[in-house]
Amino acid sequence: LKMLEFLLPPPPSSWDKNKESKVLRSISECTVAPIEPVGSEFLAIARRRRHKRTLSEDARIEEALREANEDDNEEYEEEHESKKLLRSDPLKWKEQDHYAVLGITKLRYRATDDDIKRAYRRKVLKHHPDKKANGDDSFFKCIQKAWEVMSDNKKRREWDSCDPTFDDSIPSAKAKGDFFEIYASVFEKEGRFSKTQPVPTLGDAEGVREDVEAFYEFWFNFDSWRTFEMMDEEDTDNVDNREEKRYLERRNKAARTKLKKEDNARLNKLVEQAFKADPRIARFKEEEKYAKDAKKREKEAAALAAAEEAKLKAEAEQKAKEEAEAAEKARIADEKKTREAAKNAVRKEKKTIKRLLRDNNNFLAADADAQAVGNQLVKLDEILEFLDTVGLEKFRARLEEAVPSGVEILDLVLDEEHLHVQDAKASKKDAEAARATTDSKTEKKSADKPAWAPKEIAILIKAVKQYPGGTISRWEKISEYVMDHGGDENETPEAKAKPAASDRAKLQASVQKAVKAVNLNDVPTERATVNTDAVIPPVSAAKSAAAKSAAASKPEAPKPTMAAPPNPNWSTEQQIA
Repeated sequence: LKMLEFLLPPPPSSWDKNKESKVLRSISECTVAPIEPVGSEFLAIARRRRHKRTLSEDARIEEALREANEDDNEEYEEEHESKKLLRSDPLKWKEQDHYAVLGITKLRYRATDDDIKRAYRRKVLKHHPDKKANGDDSFFKCIQKAWEVMSDNKKRREWDSCDPTFDDSIPSAKAKGDFFEIYASVFEKEGRFSKTQPVPTLGDAEGVREDVEAFYEFWFNFDSWRTFEMMDEEDTDNVDNREEKRYLERRNKAARTKLKKEDNARLNKLVEQAFKADPRIARFKEEEKYAKDAKKREKEAAALAAAEEAKLKAEAEQKAKEEAEAAEKARIADEKKTREAAKNAVRKEKKTIKRLLRDNNNFLAADADAQAVGNQLVKLDEILEFLDTVGLEKFRARLEEAVPSGVEILDLVLDEEHLHVQDAKASKKDAEAARATTDSKTEKKSADKPAWAPKEIAILIKAVKQYPGGTISRWEKISEYVMDHGGDENETPEAKAKPAASDRAKLQASVQKAVKAVNLNDVPTERATVNTDAVIPPVSAAKSAAAKSAAASKPEAPKPTMAAPPNPNWSTEQQIA
């Protein structure tokens, strides 16, 4: 029993002791009373101290007890607990069968989360330490560890991967008996580790090709979640040294990788072995062989039927031609019907719009004069003339919507549509003008070049005289001479160079064509001389004079060794030179 002492705080420093004071209340003397620890919180503290539990562990266990009491009326088949199981050491929890501890060995990996939770409640209710006379809680700790593993999906998968009751053996390749009875159960138990669920089954002897191929495609690309953390030889949880812990983790990881490779190799061996022994695969191969033979026979039959096919082809072509003609006629008729329907629709819309105008006093007030009515009719005619079927439908719909609002709104709708039509016409006119301008510019650029001037022809004659036939690169030199001495006196060198370069290319092309017309004579040819001092008449006069002179002196004219490029503006003498 402890005494409680109550002391009043000292008075403030500003307190005047001589000041008159008055006692209003006083504190009575303390009485002695017994105090006993009671209540749920005290019991919880005592329970945790007795069983050495943490606050969260105690809360979880007590919640399981309450839920187990609520589920006490549930019927379930309780599994037998052997003495060996009840003597399980909680420190060797990796070696214990958690499903056996929870009493769900018949379900095992098929047990749902709800099944595990209910089993845990029942076991907590049955084996709670408070119900043990000697207070032994070893098996209860095993139950807690089993719940800790089975309630965590990651830990449960790690334990299921190394379930001691799992038989990972595969049948022998020489096993005798029914193929499906031997391998169906093996693939079923291996399917528990698949990330993809549900797993396709082996099927039976009557399975179709698509299902069988899908089955082996799945197993040849099997994606397993099986891991081997539970097989770690080194426990790193109680290692404090960081370097040592990393070393042990590397060893454990290497061991897991090795076990995973061995498990994958075992599974691949199982699938390949089943594929080779599957009677359906052999049947499919026979069917393929038969199909190839049938295809070969079909080719032979097709060769024999080629003549008949040629005959039928001509008939089919004739029939197709007739059908095409009939289809074309039908298409033309349909197009005609469509056009007629469109015209009828346009007439109908125009008629409806005119009726709306007539029924609503031309969208004008009652006292509107004849000129206003005429303007309305002109606007309407422009709109009806410009709009297509869709535009007329929209315009008519807007008018019908505006009818209840009165003639003023109808007049606004008419004016708005008229403005839209005028804008569209103006845009169309501008586009046509721009297109016409572009076309005129294109035509102007593509206009023919002007004919040669008399001065240019005189320069060309001098060049031909200076470089007679037989000169190496004759026409290249002639073109360079014309380029250097021809053109307008006011032209710049760049302006002269462009047409000269084009003419040079034409001359070279003419030379290449003229080479084919070489005429070799036994007698040496004579070169005609041209009087360059003579005054050259205009082109038209030069043409007529040259033609007469050529006609008079044609018998005595020597034959050139190489035909010069033809030019309609040259005289005969100029071409001979």
